[in-house]
Amino acid sequence: MEAYLKKLVSKKKRRFYEDGFDLDLSYIKPNIVAMGFPSERIEGVYRNHIEEILRFLETKHKDHYKVYNLCSEREYDPAKFNHRVAKYPFDDHNAPPFQLMQPYCEDMATFLSDRENVAIVHCKAGKGRTGVMICAYLLHQNIFDTCKEALEYYGEARTRNKKGVTIPSQRRYVYYYAHFLKHSLTYTPTTLLITRFVMETVPSVNNGTCAPFFYVWQSKVKIYSSKSQESATKDAKNICFNLPQPLPVCGDIKVQFYNKDSRFGKKDLMFQFWFNTFFVSGLTPPPSEAEPTMMTQNFKDQDDEVGATSWFELHKEDLDKANKDKKNKIYSPNFKVKVCFFNPASGKVSSRKRVQSEDLVSYSDGASKTGSLKRHSYDCAVHLDEIPLSNNNEVGESANESLSDTDSENEETWSKVPPSKNYLKETYI
Repeated sequence: MEAYLKKLVSKKKRRFYEDGFDLDLSYIKPNIVAMGFPSERIEGVYRNHIEEILRFLETKHKDHYKVYNLCSEREYDPAKFNHRVAKYPFDDHNAPPFQLMQPYCEDMATFLSDRENVAIVHCKAGKGRTGVMICAYLLHQNIFDTCKEALEYYGEARTRNKKGVTIPSQRRYVYYYAHFLKHSLTYTPTTLLITRFVMETVPSVNNGTCAPFFYVWQSKVKIYSSKSQESATKDAKNICFNLPQPLPVCGDIKVQFYNKDSRFGKKDLMFQFWFNTFFVSGLTPPPSEAEPTMMTQNFKDQDDEVGATSWFELHKEDLDKANKDKKNKIYSPNFKVKVCFFNPASGKVSSRKRVQSEDLVSYSDGASKTGSLKRHSYDCAVHLDEIPLSNNNEVGESANESLSDTDSENEETWSKVPPSKNYLKETYI
């Protein structure tokens, strides 16, 4: 029964079967291992038991291993692994703080400079977050030329269905890191001023309607909350959310869009996305076509009706959770979100016009008329110097809304196929 439960939980991830071991663990390279969380007590029955992981490490890599824990939500006593543990934590189903990625890669590179050493990387399921950081390291060490190659390689090495890092925001941050390395950039926290969000086409959530509202988070601090809106129909061409004043944002930003279900009085997360202001500021080298979510464009008149000078957009496949709507039941194939802003560092001065309260949120039906959704008010945004930048400052609601992605292991039942060794090229990195 215990073996069956372990297989059930690990799903499509490759397991390690050798010398009596049965572990949710895969060698990505001969000196890099991805695994699920080392658990204790009851959880150890259906996940990797910490004592079995220790036995594996002491048997296979005695005195030459280091465990990298990426979980922000759980931990264990480092003494269990003889204090050979480093923590680089971030939340499940979310992107890592960008400034965490380079120190992590440099730490691992230093440790693996000894060819006998092996890095053991894990999050909870040992797939999504683990894949983000391992792929970043593979790029850091020039093992792959492109982000796409690194992500595909990891997906095949860790899973049997080639679905390694599947959450769009997590993949985006791997692309950010690849761009950072390719152009030898020096990361600079960059302040942008957001003026509006635009939904192009309307999600069909409540019987063909949608009553959206949104939160903006800077790291783990909620810096902006909108109020819930009256419903817009799916026939509307778009919904525009014009902010009453420019919202200063800097660094890692998460935007969550919810729908207010009037029937049950509850809110449902529709989708979310992370972006980093440095990479969309327009001040870094132009991205390649393979990095579409870093494409920043300028308004032709350098100033739209609410003061923005630039914008970037994310298509359905770039939005966490919305990307899973493969049959277009909720989102049309051409659904996208546009983020409009201006960058004070660009030297362009916005001639922002006064926005009346009734114009804060509007919809367009795609014909000759536009309308305003009534009874809209917004909470006041805080000033940038009031926003704590530390990841340890958590305010208000949890920033970690579950997206129920494959990182939570909701895939088909695992079938007993031993892991292929084709990927284990005899190269140490």
